[in-house]
Amino acid sequence: MLNFSEKALPKEPPRPSDGDVHTRITNQLQTYYNQILTQPLPDRFQDLLQRLADEDPSAAEGERGE
Repeated sequence: MLNFSEKALPKEPPRPSDGDVHTRITNQLQTYYNQILTQPLPDRFQDLLQRLADEDPSAAEGERGE
Protein backbone atom coordinates (compact mmCIF):
# COMPACT_ATOMS: atom_id res chain seq x y z
CA MET A 1 0.00 0.00 0.00
CA LEU A 2 1.35 3.41 -0.97
CA ASN A 3 1.53 6.14 1.64
CA PHE A 4 1.58 9.74 0.41
CA SER A 5 2.21 12.68 2.60
CA GLU A 6 0.48 16.00 1.93
CA LYS A 7 3.81 17.51 0.94
CA ALA A 8 4.25 14.97 -1.86
CA LEU A 9 0.88 15.76 -3.43
CA PRO A 10 0.80 18.56 -6.00
CA LYS A 11 -0.96 21.68 -4.83
CA GLU A 12 -4.04 22.73 -6.79
CA PRO A 13 -3.91 26.17 -8.34
CA PRO A 14 -6.23 28.68 -6.74
CA ARG A 15 -9.73 28.40 -8.15
CA PRO A 16 -11.28 31.48 -9.71
CA SER A 17 -14.49 32.67 -8.19
CA ASP A 18 -17.76 31.72 -9.84
CA GLY A 19 -18.17 35.30 -11.04
CA ASP A 20 -14.82 35.18 -12.85
CA VAL A 21 -15.71 31.91 -14.54
CA HIS A 22 -19.14 33.20 -15.54
CA THR A 23 -17.65 36.38 -16.98
CA ARG A 24 -15.01 34.47 -18.95
CA ILE A 25 -17.56 32.03 -20.38
CA THR A 26 -19.90 34.90 -21.29
CA ASN A 27 -17.12 36.77 -23.09
CA GLN A 28 -16.00 33.67 -24.98
CA LEU A 29 -19.56 32.87 -26.09
CA GLN A 30 -20.15 36.45 -27.24
CA THR A 31 -16.90 36.41 -29.24
CA TYR A 32 -17.81 33.08 -30.84
CA TYR A 33 -21.34 34.25 -31.68
CA ASN A 34 -20.06 37.50 -33.21
CA GLN A 35 -17.60 35.55 -35.37
CA ILE A 36 -20.42 33.38 -36.69
CA LEU A 37 -22.56 36.43 -37.50
CA THR A 38 -19.83 37.94 -39.66
CA GLN A 39 -19.39 34.82 -41.78
CA PRO A 40 -21.02 34.85 -45.21
CA LEU A 41 -24.04 32.65 -45.86
CA PRO A 42 -22.87 29.39 -47.46
CA ASP A 43 -23.76 29.09 -51.16
CA ARG A 44 -25.84 25.96 -50.56
CA PHE A 45 -28.04 27.86 -48.09
CA GLN A 46 -28.38 30.78 -50.47
CA ASP A 47 -29.35 28.36 -53.27
CA LEU A 48 -31.92 26.67 -51.04
CA LEU A 49 -33.46 30.00 -50.06
CA GLN A 50 -33.63 31.01 -53.72
CA ARG A 51 -35.32 27.72 -54.68
CA LEU A 52 -37.87 28.16 -51.90
CA ALA A 53 -38.58 31.72 -53.02
CA ASP A 54 -38.94 30.56 -56.65
CA GLU A 55 -41.45 27.87 -55.66
CA ASP A 56 -43.69 30.21 -53.65
CA PRO A 57 -42.98 33.88 -54.36
CA SER A 58 -45.92 35.03 -52.22
CA ALA A 59 -44.38 33.40 -49.14
CA ALA A 60 -41.11 35.24 -49.69
CA GLU A 61 -42.94 38.56 -50.07
CA GLY A 62 -44.90 37.94 -46.88
CA GLU A 63 -41.71 37.34 -44.91
CA ARG A 64 -40.21 40.61 -46.08
CA GLY A 65 -43.30 42.52 -45.03
CA GLU A 66 -44.28 43.57 -48.57
